[in-house]
Amino acid sequence: MRQFSPAFAFWWVLVPNLGAVVMWVIGGPSMAFPMFVSGLLAILVCHSRAVWLRRLGVLACFATSLLMYVAYSFNLDFEKIAASLAYAGELNLGNSPEYVAAALILTMALAAALRFAPHTPRLSEGGQKLMALAAVSLLINADSVATAGTRGTYKMAAPAGTPIDSALFQTRIAPETLKSRNLVVILVESLGQPNNAHDRRLFDRAWGAHRWSARYAVSSGMTAYYGSTTNAELREWCSIWSDYDRFDFANAHCLPGRFREAGFATTAIHAFTGDFFDRQDWYADLGFDTALFKPDLLQQGASACGGVFAGACDVDVPRIIGKRLRASGDRRNLIYWLTLNSHLPVPSDPSLHTQTCHTDDPEWDARLPMLCRSYQIQQNLADAIAAEIMRPDFPEADVLIVGDHMPPFFPRALRSRYDTEHVPWILLRNQAASKRSSPPPSS
Repeated sequence: MRQFSPAFAFWWVLVPNLGAVVMWVIGGPSMAFPMFVSGLLAILVCHSRAVWLRRLGVLACFATSLLMYVAYSFNLDFEKIAASLAYAGELNLGNSPEYVAAALILTMALAAALRFAPHTPRLSEGGQKLMALAAVSLLINADSVATAGTRGTYKMAAPAGTPIDSALFQTRIAPETLKSRNLVVILVESLGQPNNAHDRRLFDRAWGAHRWSARYAVSSGMTAYYGSTTNAELREWCSIWSDYDRFDFANAHCLPGRFREAGFATTAIHAFTGDFFDRQDWYADLGFDTALFKPDLLQQGASACGGVFAGACDVDVPRIIGKRLRASGDRRNLIYWLTLNSHLPVPSDPSLHTQTCHTDDPEWDARLPMLCRSYQIQQNLADAIAAEIMRPDFPEADVLIVGDHMPPFFPRALRSRYDTEHVPWILLRNQAASKRSSPPPSS
């Protein structure tokens, strides 16, 4: 045991992974691979006596742990996490008390590690390196036990050969089958499928058939999901398990392009900035003639909403969609709307109308405030959609509402309240249009 270095185990193995370790109590993804990578890096660096090299090693170990934790938590691959750092200034992390607390803890841990880790004993002998590897292995084993309850709920990529599934694929929606004059597809951020009766009642209160059946024939179902929101966009529009940064748009024949070829005006709407994940570029590659982002929506009268991803308010978008359809004349339309404000964590924010959250179960509200706010913002969104599409003068349209991925809550107590493999969809077919024998002509 004289070969064992407690200082190395503490400053180089435990402290760089402190964020993940702290989260063991409530949940979080397995961090075995990042722990292994940062542990090997630490052993290599600690073979040297150079303080400057060791400090660089500390930074690298912290960066590996933090970036991979975020990647695993939100089903993002490492390349996308690295690319998104360019837009970090557009995120309002200060709007989330949880993120502020995490940032303070990690900053203090990093400062202490930079001060003390470079002065730990050098690992110069084989026995010392073996004991260091044992410390890394011990941490990995502890992580495997601590995160066992959420194993399988993080779905970054579809296994090879997985059959494609999507709401648009299941409903067989296409230009030649659409009987309504218009199609509106709404991809709802973090809309998950609850797996218990209590939460299902909250879901149905917002999205249930009773809200739409006076004007629409309502059907619903579930689709598999993998990855993050951009994966969901390609899942729905291109029927593929892929992501925008590795997809061959030039040789694809995705649905928006097919609708455009059939004479539809094609419009994409998102309340955040268009340069985030390069949507302003690849939405055009998908086949959308027009894309409206945060500045466009604010200019058209939408209010500004807070949250980590501060943008235009989703509740104002249905009105903009209705106005756009009314102004389109005889031309048929495909309108795609990717929502924003339900992105986790949902803060207590007056602009989002989440400063208070009350259901018919006060004890549940107090025990699960983040979950309560998530359902509250869904309710607000569904109310805004219903207020517009149930208007007598809302132009004839079929409306498809579908989730992108389950809400990426950190606590296992919240993740376990959802189907971890599927997201819901609701299809509203215009009743008058459904009675037609054939689709209307495109101008």
